[in-house]
Amino acid sequence: MRNHTNEGNSWRGAQGFGVVIATLALVQLSHSAAQQIAPAKPAPILEFDADRKPTMETHGTCLIRNGTVITVTHGVIPNGDVLVEKGKISAIGKNLQAPPGVPILDATGKFITPGIVDAHSHIASDATNEGTDSITAEVRIQDVLNPESLSIWRGLSNGVTSSLVLHGSANAIGGQSSVIKMKYKRTAEELLVPDAPRMIKFALGENVKRSGRSSDSAARYPTTRMGVESVYRRAFAEARTYIQAWDRYESDKRAGHTSVPPRRDLRLEALADVLRRKIWVQCHCYRVDEMLMMVRLSQELGFKVGALQHALEAYRIAPELAAAHIPVSTFADAWAYKVEAYEAVPYNAAMCSRAGIVTSVNSDNGSGAYRINLEAAKTIKYGGLTENEAWKLITINPAMQLGIDKRTGSLDVGKDADIAVWDGHPFSVSSKCTATMVEGDLYFTRRDAFGVDKSALVRSSYPTCPIDHLSLRVPPSAQAYAIVDATVHPVSGAEFPNGMVVVENDRITAVGQHVPIPRGAFVIHAKGLHIYPGMIDAGSSIGLDEIGQVPATADNSESGTFLPDLKALTAVNAASEHIPISRADGITTALTRPTAGGGFRGGGSLIAGQGAVISLVGWTPELMQLRSPASLHVAFPESRQPRGGRQAPSPEVIANQKKAEKDQIKKLREFFERAQRFAAARPQSSASATEDPQMDAMRPYLAGQLPVVFSAGTAAGIRHVLEFAAQFHLKTIVETGSEAINVADQLSAAKASVIYRLPMQNSIDSAAPPHEYDPYDSVFAAPGILARAGVPVCFSSSDAAMSKNLPTQVGITRGFGLSEAAALRAMTLDAAMILGVADRVGSLEAGKIANIIVTDGDPLEITTHLHALFIAGKSISLETKHTRMYQRYMQRLSASPTAGRQTLEASSALR
Repeated sequence: MRNHTNEGNSWRGAQGFGVVIATLALVQLSHSAAQQIAPAKPAPILEFDADRKPTMETHGTCLIRNGTVITVTHGVIPNGDVLVEKGKISAIGKNLQAPPGVPILDATGKFITPGIVDAHSHIASDATNEGTDSITAEVRIQDVLNPESLSIWRGLSNGVTSSLVLHGSANAIGGQSSVIKMKYKRTAEELLVPDAPRMIKFALGENVKRSGRSSDSAARYPTTRMGVESVYRRAFAEARTYIQAWDRYESDKRAGHTSVPPRRDLRLEALADVLRRKIWVQCHCYRVDEMLMMVRLSQELGFKVGALQHALEAYRIAPELAAAHIPVSTFADAWAYKVEAYEAVPYNAAMCSRAGIVTSVNSDNGSGAYRINLEAAKTIKYGGLTENEAWKLITINPAMQLGIDKRTGSLDVGKDADIAVWDGHPFSVSSKCTATMVEGDLYFTRRDAFGVDKSALVRSSYPTCPIDHLSLRVPPSAQAYAIVDATVHPVSGAEFPNGMVVVENDRITAVGQHVPIPRGAFVIHAKGLHIYPGMIDAGSSIGLDEIGQVPATADNSESGTFLPDLKALTAVNAASEHIPISRADGITTALTRPTAGGGFRGGGSLIAGQGAVISLVGWTPELMQLRSPASLHVAFPESRQPRGGRQAPSPEVIANQKKAEKDQIKKLREFFERAQRFAAARPQSSASATEDPQMDAMRPYLAGQLPVVFSAGTAAGIRHVLEFAAQFHLKTIVETGSEAINVADQLSAAKASVIYRLPMQNSIDSAAPPHEYDPYDSVFAAPGILARAGVPVCFSSSDAAMSKNLPTQVGITRGFGLSEAAALRAMTLDAAMILGVADRVGSLEAGKIANIIVTDGDPLEITTHLHALFIAGKSISLETKHTRMYQRYMQRLSASPTAGRQTLEASSALR
């Protein structure tokens, strides 16, 4: 797994409708202000087993007709058919005829692809880590597989048909892992691929040496990377002795000698089979040194490495890995979540592929709700892979890494009929999987629970750009710029084909067609390109948090309960590497804020402090600020059931949660009431000092001059927020997730805005709905439902490292009901309006700050490139830590004799 704070967690969902009632039966606030909130609407849309049953039964035989067939191994067939018989692909081509009585799945206008193969997941298991010892090779994932886990069905909803379910990374040698097919609700035995090689989880680095643990838990050997290698050597030395003892016994037995058999040891049996190459090693690793250690150890001892998992620094030693024929299974672009991941670059998969390494992109996911197709698409942008090369990363390549490529991973006659059907090109963010079959049986067909499909955005292609045409030559500073001959998207009004934008000093001075160009302006010819306003992350920790799990680099969360006088701007690190990386993907403005959280459950702040709207350029925090203070951040107390756990909480637990929640709400109300009394008694605050900084900080929020951002995840919690805010007449913003759809009308009636938290890739299970009974697509459907209810919506990454991905995550919501115009406004003008800075940013209008991006397509699509970036009228370089690393190590790779030079030349240009 990615980080050891997640050890042992695998989402399994609440069991039974009784849990739903228990979860929502929260304490009620008794105030007259509650009467101002609209009454509750009918019960939310739910999704039960009957809803998850496929609409067609094939019994292993069917004809999939008239779709674009992406075979991966032998090209693309427009208007093609795939004939499936007895669980196998029997024919691929055009105008195929189905035998009499064979069901026909109409794929007209859709895409037919191999099922996705995920080479690293933690789905479908009721346990993940056995971390008691450094070596636990005897334990087996297959003994805890749960075929009824919703994670399987949610994987199917994203086109996944095969997966490696891995033991966790808590120890150097973990348990034996399982290669499975996604046969939801079959038996555990039927999940297992019978002829797949056996697998075992090895791990290196921080997790194994217990970095960041308390002194007691870190006492387990090893605690250094030196010690980690010694664990392997000692273990395999013992395994060799074990093999020799059994070999002697078998030899004596054959010779007719009577002898006592050696003691059977399941741990040593597994290690012996690793040495015999009967079990393949899947090794969790990050750094160059530890990867090379494992490669050399495998060469010395002769065991087989199925893949280096994660391998975020593999690009640095791509020539060595290629020469050793070691595969790599990595993330598309996750980085900085811990020290080992700080040197990761989104070009890793492409660079490894160019070096000739069998490379895959995986999910490391426990919930199944993960769009791996879009992760593969990122390699088209980051490294210039072709579409088919990108497809290989999630189909045939991981199948090879799992030893099942003769069965699956491509559409070929004779292979298992593991197939996904997509509405829209699978590399467009708005695409949706509509059907998934495993060995010819349908296990998933899309149910349009929210009635969005008829109006949803569907694209049959995605933006592409020649790798040698990725940047406009723009001087970093000029008295004026005129960007001409582009399609201009003002957001605040109609677009202008062949339009232009004029920038003078730090402001936009003209937008439209046939606009006079100021004398001396630098003219940028952008024919075929698009001009948009810079995008806005309405909730992040940019500048406050550099490396996850490293407290010394985190300034986004303070100890204490009521901290309204804390100001985020004070701690913004203007030199953070996250700033240029985020703006290179179109983010020019962000609300960065202290993190409110924990409440009665986690011990965090109830009032965390004040956020700041910042521009993502500036030498100092003062030069970056657009508005500070901008918002007060409150974690509203609420009862929430954890995603893990198969048992409903006991009545005693529920009662204790209710009491704790009630007590915390009372404390929060008392603090606001005290602040009200303070403000009434002392109408004016001193410019130089106050007798109570905490109380004085509350003034603009109680006066309704600045918004209060309440973090609340549950529908009941949001209702309580609205009641609380009405009591104090607050300007209310709710930062929340998908449960907001159950109170959309109440949010609208209260004139509250929503900052919607989208799932970011650094949180491996965040894309899953919060409850078992929620429709699988509720996370991405919620923004559209809120918008249609009249609720102003913008979006939050809640992160620093993954703020870069916010635009494309918002793009996904357009496939689930949010209109194109609404999605773009939510990332620009609507976000600016909600944050109170729309007079300066958010649209292309004369007089506004010149925050501008020039792209080769839709900025909410993954494969779109930025060609130019302006912030406050200055041309900003698109160079980042990632592009510098890419440039440096591409030079090494280009010089390597193991690399394919003809493909290297095609990817030598940056972005």
